[in-house]
Amino acid sequence: MNKLLSLLLCAALAACTTVGNGRVQTLKPAEASELLRPGQTTLADAERLLGAGKVLRFDSGWTTVHYVYRDGLPRALDFVPLVGLVTSAIDTPETELVLLFDGQGLLRKFRLRRAG
Repeated sequence: MNKLLSLLLCAALAACTTVGNGRVQTLKPAEASELLRPGQTTLADAERLLGAGKVLRFDSGWTTVHYVYRDGLPRALDFVPLVGLVTSAIDTPETELVLLFDGQGLLRKFRLRRAG
């Protein structure tokens, strides 16, 4: 039982969180500007390039798609008693890309953010 617990803990410590196909991890601002063209790139284009992201649809027809790459500990560990005191204090590299699409499915804006 202790070996299984140790194995699970090691797996959690080596984990990363990814939404999409992982391309966001290495995406540079200049490359993002080439790939993602407001008024031209469609939602289908973005999914083909970056994989499936977290989608939020508004009543107006506008849509945001979020892609995240977080290296290190999963965020869920931040909420585990005692463990969370340590994990929430660790600064881990994170890359986030948010795309905003209009009602016709055309990209209007995007934001690439790196932290950590």
